[in-house]
Amino acid sequence: MTFNDSSRTVSVETEPYCWFRRVGMAALAVAVFLACHLAAPGLVGETRWNLLWLLGTQGITGAILLLLAILQYRRQGGFKALLGHDPERALRLGAPLIIVAYLVVTFIEAALGHTQGTFRGPALSDFSAVQIMLFFAMILVFPAITEELLYRHFLIRLFPLNGRTWQTLAVIVTTLLFMQAQGQYQHWPSYLLMGGLGVILGVARIVSGGLAAPILLHALADATGMTSDLFLTSLD
Repeated sequence: MTFNDSSRTVSVETEPYCWFRRVGMAALAVAVFLACHLAAPGLVGETRWNLLWLLGTQGITGAILLLLAILQYRRQGGFKALLGHDPERALRLGAPLIIVAYLVVTFIEAALGHTQGTFRGPALSDFSAVQIMLFFAMILVFPAITEELLYRHFLIRLFPLNGRTWQTLAVIVTTLLFMQAQGQYQHWPSYLLMGGLGVILGVARIVSGGLAAPILLHALADATGMTSDLFLTSLD
């Protein structure tokens, strides 16, 4: 998957670049993200806090970020412009790369004896069947929307995105930030995978000019990751 020629990017990317405005919106988005995730455990209470509450917090955060992004694009087409153009091309190129990347990393993890998946053990053992179904539905939707809005919209647009150099720099920086935030992973192959995923999602964002493709690819990555975790756990 490669960058499109900068002249073909969606119209909202050709609006006059205002560094102060974009930094302000990015700072507000980061503040919302941190405030929601820091405040939620205290409001819910330690005894009640679990994965469902965590994902619910992701959903609330994503809803606020989405409203901010639509407000930011209100003069360039609003929600439709936020989705971008030609997501099919990015999906056709990105989906096979994500699946192959997870297959390779799963093989490496198994070869190294890393058989403890991220979603395992007591985290889900106290949930009812309905809660488990709700958990898997939420994890395919909320993190993809929230994280793509944060990294592949507000943060990536700190860069002009009107040339190959800026595009490359934007993908590298947002990928590094994305990797740094993945504290749930314990082994180097998983961090390497997050780096590859960040690059794929960043390029998909630039190629399609919006968030539809990155969000769908992120959801695919989450589904593939859960399948990988179940497989690794079965080897334990």
